[in-house]
Amino acid sequence: MIREEHTGTIEIHRARPGVSLCVEVQDEECARVLPLPEVVVLVGSSPRAALRLRDRAVSGVHLELRVEGGLVHVVDCGSKNGTFVGGARVRDVVAGPGTVITLGRSTLVIREQLGEVCVAHASEPLPGVVGGSALMRRVAARVRALAAMRLPVLITGESGTGKELVARALHTESSRARGPFVPLNVTCMPRELVESELFGHERGSFTGAVARRRGAFLEADGGTLFLDEIGDLPPEAQPKLLRALDGYGVRSVGASGAASQPDVRVVAATHAALAERVVEGAFRRDLYHRLEVFTLHLPPLRDRPGDLAPMAKALLRQAEAEVGPDKALTSAALARLVAHPWPGNVRELRNVLLRAAALAEDEVVDAAHVDQAIGRQPAPVAKSAMTPSVAKALLQEHAGNLSAAARAAGCPRTTFRKLLAR
Repeated sequence: MIREEHTGTIEIHRARPGVSLCVEVQDEECARVLPLPEVVVLVGSSPRAALRLRDRAVSGVHLELRVEGGLVHVVDCGSKNGTFVGGARVRDVVAGPGTVITLGRSTLVIREQLGEVCVAHASEPLPGVVGGSALMRRVAARVRALAAMRLPVLITGESGTGKELVARALHTESSRARGPFVPLNVTCMPRELVESELFGHERGSFTGAVARRRGAFLEADGGTLFLDEIGDLPPEAQPKLLRALDGYGVRSVGASGAASQPDVRVVAATHAALAERVVEGAFRRDLYHRLEVFTLHLPPLRDRPGDLAPMAKALLRQAEAEVGPDKALTSAALARLVAHPWPGNVRELRNVLLRAAALAEDEVVDAAHVDQAIGRQPAPVAKSAMTPSVAKALLQEHAGNLSAAARAAGCPRTTFRKLLAR
């Protein structure tokens, strides 16, 4: 059943003058970015399709894309499993940059072409990190460039974006891969034991110190020390961490001898704006500048919708013990995931998938299960796309004035007229 919804005026942002369009493709095999020429491009799983997808849930000729005036006309070609935009199944839409099209278990993201577009990205995805989108490929390239160095790296990004996974990949890609990777979450350490956790302590140095402890710096000797949520490091411990980073060595609590000189690379992470904490006086400026020699920012999940399909597949596979084997999303279910903003990023995605899979009585996880798991009504058509029904509603709102309705839609007059004709 074809479903088209109208929830009010929809703003479509066309490509800027002189800027070409491209499409970011993620199917069951790989991710790539391809230019969109101003001709009809057939998309499907058969050799007839100019844009061929490796996806058994995609029809032989599934849909067609046609660039017109900085926008993309998307027409479903009678596909079996449907074409989805913004969580709704559609037959005919006009889409602008930012639109995500879901078909089968694949996604197409319309984007402006910024810089060189290539068929295959130069940098492969990181080990242990799921996501082949253009944004994550750039992160992968940056990680591999930084892996050759010993200097500190500060990883920033919202909570749940996978900062520890990227830190592990940075360690794995470096010459320190055979050494230890020691993760330490600053927020989980009791305030009075922060120095002991970082630098170790001698037996009897404080109440409860019944045995000598090496500390994270010495445990990470020859490898990488990962300090998660570094913004929560207590002020009294900050100067000692700065001294260790400046090469003066580490001395355990209660020790009286010479400082040790472990060979450690420090990678720190934070979801907080450290620069703001420096201004507030909660974080030392000199320590901040010592940590942010190189900064690596992880994009939130909502900015890389093409990664949702492979990420969902991997998370369902990891959760087989809880939800059962062979759980798979339908095209509509994947479209619902794509339409969600994911404020909790990957952690929220995992929870939603667990709930949705538990609701499914068999192996098929459908849109209704995802909607119930998220706790919302089915999503409307995306704001970056327009259906014929929306075009007709806009024409009525503008008293039949075709030019005014086309301007409100952000469509060329000829494209708007074609939508009305359909």
